[in-house]
Amino acid sequence: MLAASRATSMRLAGEWLSVTAAWSDALPYGTRLGITVSKRMARRAIDRALVKRIVREAFRLSAPGLEQQATAARVRVDISVRMKRPIGVPADPRRPTLPTWRRALRTEVDHLLGSVEARLATVNRHA
Repeated sequence: MLAASRATSMRLAGEWLSVTAAWSDALPYGTRLGITVSKRMARRAIDRALVKRIVREAFRLSAPGLEQQATAARVRVDISVRMKRPIGVPADPRRPTLPTWRRALRTEVDHLLGSVEARLATVNRHA
């Protein structure tokens, strides 16, 4: 993914997450997801698992649209989601409350995956 050209990839970033999507003509057509949450970004395993669970659920719900766009464009899409900002320890006063953080993550990942789907639609038109 690091060597993908701008014509065959895209990078997006939100407040908490960054997404890299790269596509190629490889078979089988469709989408794959990778998630990276380091200890540096979320010290507690429970927080790392929560981020992964939220991203997987958002991907599961957006997968039909992504799969449809990838198949129409005749590409395989690899999507990598990475946590880019530390959550902090529970005692940190700047740490958001759990419900607020969950909502922010879900909204952000939905928006980022929607942007990937929209970009795939343009790949479809120019193919």
